[in-house]
Amino acid sequence: MALPIILSENLNNLLEGNIPFREIDLNAKEISKKYRSNNNDGNRLVTSNSEAISYALSRMPATYESVYSCLNQIYETNNFEIGTVLDIGAGTGAATWALYNFLGDKSFSCFEREEEMAKIGKFLMTESNLSKISTWKKFDIIEDSIEEKFDFVVVSYMINELPKNHIKNAIEKLWNATQKVLLILEPGTPNGFDNIKQIRNWLTSNGANIIAPCTHQKQCPLSNNDWCQFSCRVQRSKVHKILKGGSSPFEDEKYSYIAFSKVECNRVKNRILRHPIINKGYSEYKVCCEDGIKSIKISKKDGKLYKEAKKKSAGDSLNI
Repeated sequence: MALPIILSENLNNLLEGNIPFREIDLNAKEISKKYRSNNNDGNRLVTSNSEAISYALSRMPATYESVYSCLNQIYETNNFEIGTVLDIGAGTGAATWALYNFLGDKSFSCFEREEEMAKIGKFLMTESNLSKISTWKKFDIIEDSIEEKFDFVVVSYMINELPKNHIKNAIEKLWNATQKVLLILEPGTPNGFDNIKQIRNWLTSNGANIIAPCTHQKQCPLSNNDWCQFSCRVQRSKVHKILKGGSSPFEDEKYSYIAFSKVECNRVKNRILRHPIINKGYSEYKVCCEDGIKSIKISKKDGKLYKEAKKKSAGDSLNI
């Protein structure tokens, strides 16, 4: 799904300042390098105005798409009534934009530690209705407490930035602030999934209901040398292509995620874990189900099911 028009326009407007494009380009590449190598070392990734601009231009489209993809999977079998939303570690507001486009007018709160990121996030909401229904607050998940409670809490690509010894306390704060749904996204890497898996163990042992992507509440059946990741297709603008150093009109963002609920929820029966293997006359799917990890073959003889299954990809449910 493409970025909202007003957001795209405001992102382009970031280039009209006094910062040379070469500096923005160099920042974007350095941020990308830090992002890929980040391993819960606690280092701050973005601190200056030019870095925040580079981050917004290079990372917002992917974050927006990954959050939106998760929302589609969360709401596939549920219809949560949401009135208040907290985007914690909001960065420049990508997750808030995705939730706004998916849920419509709600009360949005954006908590962000870095002032330059929040400044850009507020600017990007200029001339949009989101600017009227959102508030920004300087907040550090390690040092500060969350006094309010929210129907929907989202944290995207932030847990991997925290020192390992602070993650559990941060998750407890997030869960305590959640009234209905907590969504956590991490990079689709072994380390990102390891964080997700650990969070899954902590919260399910404290009564949390898994909404997605898991199909059950049992122990994760994936081995320690395997990980659960999904991908979404991100449309690239002209500027995005330059910053990403490629000519393709799109890129695939890989991410891991988990969503929990404090209220009763429904889950799909089967979730595709890897891209299907398409063979002549049949397709193979690695799926997670209540009985564990299974490999399922669907052939042309299965008629309608075969045609429908061929359209599926990793992250989709498979109704069989």
